[in-house]
Amino acid sequence: MDEATTRIDVRAVGVDDAPALHQLDYSFETDRIYTLRVHGPLAQGDVGTNRVGIPALAFELLETPADPPLYKHHRAFERTLEDVEVRLHNVDGGYVAMADGQVAGAVLLNVEEWRSVARIEDIIVGRQFRRYGIGSLLLSCACDWARNHGCWAILLETQNVNYPAIQFYLRNGLEIWSINWHFYPPGPVEHEVAIFMGKRLSGW
Repeated sequence: MDEATTRIDVRAVGVDDAPALHQLDYSFETDRIYTLRVHGPLAQGDVGTNRVGIPALAFELLETPADPPLYKHHRAFERTLEDVEVRLHNVDGGYVAMADGQVAGAVLLNVEEWRSVARIEDIIVGRQFRRYGIGSLLLSCACDWARNHGCWAILLETQNVNYPAIQFYLRNGLEIWSINWHFYPPGPVEHEVAIFMGKRLSGW
């Protein structure tokens, strides 16, 4: 596809989009990750007295080379088509981006009503459709959707190993709001650190 002539459109997502979304390859490769470093007396379980002004617990995200580069093949862990259909049934809203008529990406959204925030459940862009501005367009649509639903912020979860995604979110005005180093269950991703990012919406 020619980036200069490719037509990008956005429309509301529907259950009929499940097959195309299920086939979308949104793997990524990176030569850098973020490593979490935790230090301070509370990190070692010492709850004794501490001098005023000395950190009791500190977290740092260190940009670290990945050698060899990390390749995460998301299709290898993809849900079944039926699971994707159920997921589309269970979101409050979302959008699909089309590149010359092909499904190129999507954002799925839910509202946490008690906090009045919009949670981005998924935001994906196919590998072959990257660098067309689709991710930023979907984020912009998500912000508009959130405002229209009375939300003061958008939130999402990513992982410390997904350096490209974190950089993308930072460029689009999101900030790191919290870190959870024991978020994922035992298994192939239990060593990953959950990074929760958010953005306050204008008008609040």
